[in-house]
Amino acid sequence: MTLEADRRAIRPEALEALRKTILEIFANGMYQDVGIRQICKQARVSPQTVYKYFGNKNEMLYACIRSDLETLYVEALKQADTKVNTIDKCMSFLNTWCCFYFKNPGIARIVFLNIPQAYWLGHNQLMHTSLHRGIIRTILEGQNQSAVWDETSAELLAHAMMGIAHRLMIRWLISEENSERTKQALTTTLRKLLEPTTPR
Repeated sequence: MTLEADRRAIRPEALEALRKTILEIFANGMYQDVGIRQICKQARVSPQTVYKYFGNKNEMLYACIRSDLETLYVEALKQADTKVNTIDKCMSFLNTWCCFYFKNPGIARIVFLNIPQAYWLGHNQLMHTSLHRGIIRTILEGQNQSAVWDETSAELLAHAMMGIAHRLMIRWLISEENSERTKQALTTTLRKLLEPTTPR
């Protein structure tokens, strides 16, 4: 039996049970101590099936939140498109992004505390690649219009912004920092990072 056949073999109800179990476990803050076998046992799914279907724990975790993230990305980009200038576009995207994670701490724990940063920097998922390219393109347009700081490349600036956002979200999850204070710090910091060095 080929891998593709195995990937199609998992039942939709088993996948949904796995998804609910993972979200429940991580929503309760058990992320540090839970292994894949415990997740499988609670979801009543065999580890063999999980490994055949996903390949590894990172892919399993991501698969359980993929639809949520795709919905988030679409909504955040939609909100950004209602703005005219680059900085307002980025701030609108950020606002939608923050609100989603503050309302869904279980998903936030998976994204920021469990899936390694290298996974998000890779090109494993089409939606990530498309989103990152869109952000970089938006920043580059702003730089070309002298509306965004341009002393570093649009790509590196986008990665710096994402790194700051991820770090502050991790701090929020670990320290139980007030979400509004976290959002304010993030918004203020990224706005300053985007603003041109001197008004033009």
